[in-house]
Amino acid sequence: MAFTWLDIRCLHMFLLCKAFGYTLSSNTEIKVNPPQDFEIVDPGYLGYLYFQWQPPLAVDNLKECTIEYELKYRNVDDERWKTIVTKNLHYQDGFDLNKGVEAKIHTVLSTHCTNGSEVYSSWSEATYWKSEEGSLETRIQDMECIYYNWQFLLCSWKPGIVVHSDTNYNLFYWYEGLDNVLQCADYIKENGKNIACKFPNLESSDYKDFFICVNGSSESNPIRSSYFIFELQNIVKPLPPESLSLTVKNSFEINLKWSVPKGPIPARCFIYEILLTEADDSWMTNTIENELHITRMLSESQELCFSVRSKVNFYCSDDGIWSEWSEAQCWEGDGLKETWPFFVIPFGLISSFLLLLTCLLLHKQKALLKSIFHMKKEVFSQQETFF
Repeated sequence: MAFTWLDIRCLHMFLLCKAFGYTLSSNTEIKVNPPQDFEIVDPGYLGYLYFQWQPPLAVDNLKECTIEYELKYRNVDDERWKTIVTKNLHYQDGFDLNKGVEAKIHTVLSTHCTNGSEVYSSWSEATYWKSEEGSLETRIQDMECIYYNWQFLLCSWKPGIVVHSDTNYNLFYWYEGLDNVLQCADYIKENGKNIACKFPNLESSDYKDFFICVNGSSESNPIRSSYFIFELQNIVKPLPPESLSLTVKNSFEINLKWSVPKGPIPARCFIYEILLTEADDSWMTNTIENELHITRMLSESQELCFSVRSKVNFYCSDDGIWSEWSEAQCWEGDGLKETWPFFVIPFGLISSFLLLLTCLLLHKQKALLKSIFHMKKEVFSQQETFF
């Protein structure tokens, strides 16, 4: 009777495993099928691609079992794979379309379905390459994008190495939140050709991938497109600080202070680099405050200057671009100590002259009074004789 019950349990387990899409062999090995119809889809967003797939075969009745998918993907020739684990049947991310994209995915059965150990299917793989015309020498060179003061974006470029005189370039862009790809509406031109684009106010574009494609047209030969991905907060170039002040106390203690750069960037988002020059020496230091206390290196130096530049710090971005240097602010030593001879010597000469003049006047006044006294005395004597 016990053997009959055991046989029934084994048969039940076999049928259950078969229905759930994995098999139980003589050594209790469990297997599961890979996802179906795995593909990479380009919706036309300049590098923002979709991964999509269907559930593996024979898992329709796996209602009590958690099925997950491990997806790995990268641009071709990148050293590292990005990995995500999801229960969904789709995923999206941004890619450099100048290179191909490769991805692979497999099914993962959780531990409570497999008696304590995860089970993985074999990999399903897919690749994507953007079909492009034109040689590499025809695409633009030296693409540079700067988000000035977190207010407006300017992207500039140079023509390709091998292009005909009638070649002109156009810029298109997209970021998550836009319904469609947009073309630059404000080109900067040189000799009638587009060499840069100034973007309008980019609402809700911060902390998102910003996709750009610059393609070209020519009647002589096809032009290769170029693709770029930026995160705008990482290419911000702030304004330089203003209102610099420098004070020295006790010949050694220096206090440097400046105002936070104007614009929409919060004060907490800045880091500052200070260039301090004393005599023939100069050195730099950093701070996240707009004030710095330091000690002088040369107390006998009579000139001290500093400049400051700003950058968005790691609290608000992964990277940034340094601003231009501010105008230098200088301290020229203790002016009283340097110029006292020019004041004391003339003052002493003038004081001596006035003292001498006073003595002469007093001497003359005394002689005059004495003379008057003698004159009165003589008159008085004559009057006595007369009477």
